[in-house]
Amino acid sequence: MSIKLKKALQLIAIIIIGIFMVATVVGFARNSSDVVHILRPIPPPEGYPKLSLSSKIVTPTLANTDGAILTYNLEILNTGAYTASDVTLWDAIPENTSYNGDVESSMEPTPLYSDGVILWEHGLVGFDSSVVITFSVTITPDFEGTISNIAVVTDPMISEPVALKAETRVTNDPVFEVTKTAMPDLPGKNKPLAYELVVTNQGQAAVGVPLVVTDTVPENTTFLDVGPEGSYDSNDNAVTWHRSVDLEFSETSTFTFSVTIGDVPSGTVIENNDYRVAGAGGIGVGEPYTTTVIDPIFILSKSIFPDPPGSNREMTYTLTVLNLGSMATDLVITDTIPPELQYVGGGSYSEPDRTVTWLLPSLDTRESAQVTFTVYIADIADIIVLNDDYSVCSAEGVCAFGLPVSSLVVGPTFEATAVLDPIAKGTGGGTKPVTPTLTVHNLGPGYALDATALLTFGRISISNLDELQVIPGGGTLSEGPDCGEHCWKYIWTGDIGVGDTITFTTFEGRSTIGGEQGIHYTSTVVITDALSGYVTEPVTGTAIGEITHFANLIPSKSAPTVIGPGQVMTYSIQVFDSAFTTEMEPPPVLTETVPASVTVQTISDEGSYDADKNEISWILPSMGPGDYLYRSFSVLVDDDLVSGTLIINDDYRTTWYESEYTGTLSNLGEPVTTTVREVGLIDSYKTVTPTWAEPGVGTVLTYVVHVVNSSPYDLSGVQVSDIFPWENTTYQRDAEVTSGDLISDIVSLEWLGDIASYSEQLITYTAVVDDFFEGVLTNTATITHTSLKQDVVVEAIAYITDKPVLRISKTATPDPVWVGNPLLYQIQVTNLGQQATLLVVTDTIPANTSYIFGSASSGGQLIENDVVQWYLPVLNPGETLKLTFQVTVNSGNVVINDNYAVLCDEGVFAYGEPVVTRVRYLIRKMSLPITLR
Repeated sequence: MSIKLKKALQLIAIIIIGIFMVATVVGFARNSSDVVHILRPIPPPEGYPKLSLSSKIVTPTLANTDGAILTYNLEILNTGAYTASDVTLWDAIPENTSYNGDVESSMEPTPLYSDGVILWEHGLVGFDSSVVITFSVTITPDFEGTISNIAVVTDPMISEPVALKAETRVTNDPVFEVTKTAMPDLPGKNKPLAYELVVTNQGQAAVGVPLVVTDTVPENTTFLDVGPEGSYDSNDNAVTWHRSVDLEFSETSTFTFSVTIGDVPSGTVIENNDYRVAGAGGIGVGEPYTTTVIDPIFILSKSIFPDPPGSNREMTYTLTVLNLGSMATDLVITDTIPPELQYVGGGSYSEPDRTVTWLLPSLDTRESAQVTFTVYIADIADIIVLNDDYSVCSAEGVCAFGLPVSSLVVGPTFEATAVLDPIAKGTGGGTKPVTPTLTVHNLGPGYALDATALLTFGRISISNLDELQVIPGGGTLSEGPDCGEHCWKYIWTGDIGVGDTITFTTFEGRSTIGGEQGIHYTSTVVITDALSGYVTEPVTGTAIGEITHFANLIPSKSAPTVIGPGQVMTYSIQVFDSAFTTEMEPPPVLTETVPASVTVQTISDEGSYDADKNEISWILPSMGPGDYLYRSFSVLVDDDLVSGTLIINDDYRTTWYESEYTGTLSNLGEPVTTTVREVGLIDSYKTVTPTWAEPGVGTVLTYVVHVVNSSPYDLSGVQVSDIFPWENTTYQRDAEVTSGDLISDIVSLEWLGDIASYSEQLITYTAVVDDFFEGVLTNTATITHTSLKQDVVVEAIAYITDKPVLRISKTATPDPVWVGNPLLYQIQVTNLGQQATLLVVTDTIPANTSYIFGSASSGGQLIENDVVQWYLPVLNPGETLKLTFQVTVNSGNVVINDNYAVLCDEGVFAYGEPVVTRVRYLIRKMSLPITLR
């Protein structure tokens, strides 16, 4: 090969290095003495070789000028999922050396040397294996400088060539280099700035070598202080250090000084370009270094709790200040309390101007601080409280004002229920009493002070106050207005806290009044609360019972709410006679239609099963007023049902004969629903730690596969197959298991073992992320077993990024929603990556709805008539924030909310999945459930 060709090839190598990554690898741990390799490659296109962890090592890295011998060791390492079958290694012998003719390879073919180039062509580097190539050169005597050797590895199946570089410094003397850094990264005017100069010995050992390090104090700064062995010359405006050092190759010595930045505008660039080190071996000059001066940059926001706020209770304001600029000092945060609120505590309060103040000594770059104060909301509701006068200022003369926060004060929200037990009975009392139970519940967010509940009892003998009890005690109970014959009204007045329930009932069952068949007896509660200038809408709960001259056999049933495929489930049925005694002949009967997807196993109490009708029946004994009896049966759930299948048992009834009626009467029981849910291995999962990291060198991810058996049965022969994210990580061959058999290779592992009932097995291993990789790493494992309808797939996701990773989702309640009623949207924003700042969340009001003014939480505002918008200062890694707002549903069959998103100042955005809510219409008069059929 000619000299021109040799130089051309060397130039090509240098260009390749400029285009592609230079991989300087210190080595890869390959100790696998306790691991059995599967050696199971993944064929293309999913699998391909990965040669980026190949390495090149030179010995020595420091040499004298006497013609030293350099030995190079190149390992072409395949950590990918498939064989590299056409590998080429090209390595030009470096200038100022001579090849020693000793190249060797651990695998065929034999390397060739021609015209200054070592070439290993069309080689094969197997799956999970490597090829080692060694050779040596002799340095030209008396050469002084750096010997740089570059090799390039290629294969048709890798995306880019891999460049490997090894360097040796050749000298007889110490060689000193100097670099510089400054703190803080974002300095402020009139603030200190600390410089650190690091001198590194890149040559032979320095023993007692005197060094002189100099640095000029930059423009727009004044000298402040200097570290050990340093001095300042005001005439030259320079700092000088005289130090004798003992430094081996690559060892360092540090020199420091500090300056005070002048009163310069934000954005001023401080240039520090004149610094150097002088010692034996010459002078080392540092690279130019600049720092930009910046003022503090405040972002001030506010949130409230509870949100929305409620009447007659406390509310807490939380102010968050985020500093995106240089360090701020002596911060003063102030907030003016709106006139509708009363100060309770937090900060320093000034009554004349109704302001709360906080003092913070400092706030560094990208730091945030929170302060809180508490106020009391009086007996008001349906009023907008506007907090728009709050700010932060610092000693640097920087101020920021917060966005207005409007909050709709909401009063108590009541629920009322009424129950009669029984809802059908015989006349009078005795063994046929009735017990009314009325409840009122406050959902909040407001407290109810002196709420009023009107209790009405029709044809139920409750003629005295002392026959009623209030649970828990409290409030006052008095007689209400006259409501006519066989009717009694009582009024309760009292407080109901958020989440509290007040129950009104009798101490014992009461008699009914009237004996005609079909007469109704009733129990009603109406709850309301009068606040200052606002009265809550009355909420009513009513129960209606019926007098009967017949027996009334009421069936009810219980069953597991969740069952697994192939498991046995027991239904328990209760029959209660709330009225008269049944006829002797024919006897009453309980019938049960067996639901679909199950097979009858056992039947209690001599019940019979008709396979043609798929029906179970029991002949019941005669029952009298207040009697209970119980029956049960068990079924085997079909083993091929998918998770989520509903087993609905809605056809069971009692039937009895009434001679006066000259026929039979029947009661149908309330439906019971059981959800089929796979148990056992379906509850397995996988974790990764950390879930986010910045791109860099040596990031280690720890994976844990939790193979969970949540079933009541032991499982044997469970298999786990885990394919690592080998494309961008390297498995460290360190998998550990709690039991069972494990085999692995560089891209996957397999586990086979047994899991006892209600227990788990753990598979733990680590992987190192490729240097400077940035992106999402998804690791997937597949669990198989004969008990599964389909394989269980578990995954763990890690985000390697220097930016935020935002996710936004939403729920809507209630679903379905009645037309004309409010619909609550709850938005959740999560940050899975680095800190996010200046977030903007938007949500477009869906069609066929109208925004409920003031309902947006956390200071959300309606803009452009159809978009709710929130500004939020910061969302730290791993944090989640929740936002809410309400709309009124006006029309349509469904409400589709499909236009909501989050954007942050770092340029990251995310869209949410559509949320569809069904709409219901009141198309006919609602009637109470009929028990007697």
